[in-house]
Amino acid sequence: MAKKQSNTDWVKSLQPSRLNVLELNDSERSYLATSFLSQHVNARNEDPVVAKLVHQFLKINKPYLNELDVQAQLSYSGDDIKLNLKSHTKIGAVPLISPITHKNEYSLVIKPRFGWNGVGPILSRTGFRYLPQILELPQLRISETHIPPWVLSTVILSRIENLIKKLDRRFEMTTEVHPIPKGSVDWADYAQRRVSSANFLDFNCTYSDLRDNRLVKSFIKHTLQKQKQSLETQRDFGIFVIQLIDYCDSLLQNVYDASPVKPTPLQLSKLLSQSFKGDTLTKGIQAIKWTSEEKGLAGIGDLHGLPWSMNMEVLFESYLESVISRISGKIGGIIKSGRLRETIIPIDWDPPLIGSQRSLVPDIVFTRNDDLFIIDAKYKDHWEDLNIKNWNNLEDVIKERHRNDLLQILAYTTGVSQKNISCCLVYPCKKETWKSLLKRNRHIHKAEISRGNKRINVFLTAIPFDLDEENIEKLLPIFLN
Repeated sequence: MAKKQSNTDWVKSLQPSRLNVLELNDSERSYLATSFLSQHVNARNEDPVVAKLVHQFLKINKPYLNELDVQAQLSYSGDDIKLNLKSHTKIGAVPLISPITHKNEYSLVIKPRFGWNGVGPILSRTGFRYLPQILELPQLRISETHIPPWVLSTVILSRIENLIKKLDRRFEMTTEVHPIPKGSVDWADYAQRRVSSANFLDFNCTYSDLRDNRLVKSFIKHTLQKQKQSLETQRDFGIFVIQLIDYCDSLLQNVYDASPVKPTPLQLSKLLSQSFKGDTLTKGIQAIKWTSEEKGLAGIGDLHGLPWSMNMEVLFESYLESVISRISGKIGGIIKSGRLRETIIPIDWDPPLIGSQRSLVPDIVFTRNDDLFIIDAKYKDHWEDLNIKNWNNLEDVIKERHRNDLLQILAYTTGVSQKNISCCLVYPCKKETWKSLLKRNRHIHKAEISRGNKRINVFLTAIPFDLDEENIEKLLPIFLN
């Protein structure tokens, strides 16, 4: 009777292997080779075994894939087994578990499809309006060489500031010298030392005092000092690092009376066990832990890193807001941000309609003199499609989405009273596309709609993620008509 094959007979003995990184862009469907799994298969007919491994791989990694909104399934063309991945607008990096070792052997990295030269520079251009979300997942085996350390510092300092604001206070027994008796006085010390040295108003007092948690404050001071030391070595990155150093100094003022103490893993574990998941204390202690262990954000590189994610729709809105702020600095004007809920246009249903939309929220409203500009960021491929193909050759779904974008921004104009109104849809584009548009003077498209005594200008434009001051001026015709 043939010996029954064990679950590991068809798997080669695992040796310490190279790092396995699965990469794809946001908002795309990608068919990735399954060689990262098949390399461990030891069978004459590999396909059934590889298919089984892929199914196990997808099952155990579903929670990690969900963190980046990735849909995954096995795809078999008859020739090859592929890993069919569909990403959406989230980018970032998460660990993936091997179905063979059940350890974090792999990593998934999603990059922005319009390209940039790293998370750090783009965050600085947005003025840190939107920061990466650090995921509560196991550590990755890689870190992003294009993510400088100061990027994580922005997250850490923000968490530390919130921790300081919410720091619990408790009664502690304190011994200090006071000019008047307080609590329990050490009269023997007073008689033998103070009086003999003519210090008649020095009383060594022990009393219960309501103070901030001294241990956590000591950890915070150690963290801030370490962050400042790191930031001091990164001054060449630009003015934003100097701003972070000033931010760090301002936080240090809140713990000036504490002595810096490096926390032990046991102390951090105890503090984390006392807090609730997701609360300010947990996030603050995590920031202290990352600093103590010198973690970095994960991506593509050689070192260990923290899993993270960012929503490109929110990031593009933040980036556009920073661009409009720079334009406002050149020509004047007042900016209101949808991100800060400053642009809400309420919808009043009569009678109230439960479940329907209650308000309109443009991304940016910019007023200058008597002119009103309603600006909406659209993190979509429409602009690239419109400039590569003509309207007749576009897919119906793209046409419909573009029409919806126009109708949406025109709907915003119904809630305003100004006579001179301009609407602007802004799409992202690649740097090469931007240069081509400038060369052909096609970077701005304009239409005009007249309604009685109200005139509405409609603009379509696109911007890359690395606009410098010279290129920002190319957008001024939208606001200076």
